[in-house]
Amino acid sequence: MAITDIVVPGLRRNQLPVQRPDAPALTAAWRVWGTIASVTVDDPAALNVARRIVARQFAAAEKAAARFRPDAELHKLYRAGGRWVTISPLLAELVAAALAVAERTDGDVDPTVGAAMVASGFRGHDRSGLPVCGSHSTGARPATGWERVQLKGRKLQVPVGTTLDLSATAKAAVCDMAAAQVRERVDSGVLVRLGGNAATAGPAPEEGWRVPVEDPDGGLNTEVYLTPGAALSSSRLGGPSRNVETPASYLIDPHTGDLPLQVWRAAGAIGFTCLEAAAYSTAALVRGTRATSWLTQLWVPARLISVDEDEQLTGNWAAHTQPLQPL
Repeated sequence: MAITDIVVPGLRRNQLPVQRPDAPALTAAWRVWGTIASVTVDDPAALNVARRIVARQFAAAEKAAARFRPDAELHKLYRAGGRWVTISPLLAELVAAALAVAERTDGDVDPTVGAAMVASGFRGHDRSGLPVCGSHSTGARPATGWERVQLKGRKLQVPVGTTLDLSATAKAAVCDMAAAQVRERVDSGVLVRLGGNAATAGPAPEEGWRVPVEDPDGGLNTEVYLTPGAALSSSRLGGPSRNVETPASYLIDPHTGDLPLQVWRAAGAIGFTCLEAAAYSTAALVRGTRATSWLTQLWVPARLISVDEDEQLTGNWAAHTQPLQPL
């Protein structure tokens, strides 16, 4: 799954798909992966089918890549001890997504940080259940490096001593997959959300898909309006959230193997795919003070909230906080 080059999300109005301005938006929500999942459609007849499609996609991804399920397919890598392993198409796609994000962010979001996460103890949280390829114990150190992970089709090789952690990208990638599947199966516009991730497919309501962006650690709540095909990802850095819908991220700076310097406590970005948006929101938390100029140069619509409660906007984020204007 490739990440698109950065272009401001939202086509000109005369390029948008046909919309259904009077159709009600119907939502089904449930808990999964320690957060809230939901699917919203603009056709009442499509809701039950859409809910089943999304739930099955999330369940399949958990079975493929869950870190803390011993029966997850990902654990085959650790028993392989550095040898090549044939993996399922879904896991291959999730790994490919993680590697694409690592490349796009110059390694700031790196799936090989798992061993460093174990060594750091997640600020006291026990993660001893995370296996390491070849069962090598590790101390605090930089990540193995995403370039050393070899993926050729469905053949995957992970270096001995490496633990893959796909959490920074898998949820976003699965949202994209689920939204595309719903659109393929039913004649309806769809919004799929998982925690701070939101992906869309098909037509949107006239004002755009309305997505709340909550700030459980402060009062800077907002909402964005996504055009058809746009996506959102928001991340937090810190301890457990009071709001299950937006759990905090425990990130590791791959370059040091330690927790990143906390400059921003939250970041959100908008992209053409949820995976693209997650690449920028997550990398911003890792990059710290360098994030603003980076996002500005790429014209990424993003919002950064500092630990001092300062809010910085880049790209045309502000334009996405207003309902779309009718033709």
